Amino acid sequence: MRRWAALTVTVLLASLPVATGPAAAQAGAPDPARAIKRQLRDGHGVRIAETNRYFFGEKSTVSGSGTRIRGRLQLAPSGPVAAAFTWWNLSPPKGAGRPSEKSAPYRVIRVGKDAYDAADRYPGPVPDGKEWIRFPNNHRGAMARDMARDASLQPIDVYDPSMMRAVLKCSTRKPSYGGFLYRGTMSYKELSKASRGTAVSWTSGRPITATSKGKISWQLWAGRDGLPKRLVTTDTAGTVRDPLVKRSDTHYTGWGSPLVITAPPADEVIDEDDLLEYIRRQNEPIPPDDGNT
Repeated sequence: MRRWAALTVTVLLASLPVATGPAAAQAGAPDPARAIKRQLRDGHGVRIAETNRYFFGEKSTVSGSGTRIRGRLQLAPSGPVAAAFTWWNLSPPKGAGRPSEKSAPYRVIRVGKDAYDAADRYPGPVPDGKEWIRFPNNHRGAMARDMARDASLQPIDVYDPSMMRAVLKCSTRKPSYGGFLYRGTMSYKELSKASRGTAVSWTSGRPITATSKGKISWQLWAGRDGLPKRLVTTDTAGTVRDPLVKRSDTHYTGWGSPLVITAPPADEVIDEDDLLEYIRRQNEPIPPDDGNT
């Protein structure tokens, strides 16, 4: 009888449902926040491949233009310190099952606070032999600044341990092929509190504050080692009936691989101020006004 009783208890325990509460409270899986923090070391990095789409309305699926990014990111204990990547503008899908058209590529290198854009996409004249234009960090727009920082337009900074802990606390977790899937949602107010830096709105380029209206939903796939393999987010700005929506899909590979990104050769670089002065000289002498203005 005792054996039958023990067997009955074992069967009952095995049949109980698995809890799907906050992922941070669940045991038995590596912590992605800790796993990423271990990757923040000098001379190593990660590769990313990302697609971003922009829509009017949460239910829209085929109307958005977008951006595609491919690049390498060098990490350090403080987070990303250098990036080398290429990005393209994507046209809206022409129809179901048809790929989007890509623009010519834009190449960017970021080392510290210096951002270098390849001169082949600059709309004006550039001196011979100058392959890169160096822009000051405070001169760049919201999109270019964010991509130069971590080669990504994701609203969730996976390299920020405090933000990742907040994300996991708001997530549910379930087993997925080769690891685990985390799902969750947070408001802009919660995002502003979770970020160690200043979270920036993709619609305005201004800081997200406790009074900002919007929300972020995510699906994060992590491997058995806890490291992210894919992050898909839906960033909904505002609370109107048809809000602006950005959907970002990022794949991460090569975590921890040796990686050092250097600035372009100095003789191939021209600073933005010097380039503007060069363009001014190219336009001299200014033609006289014929009375048409």
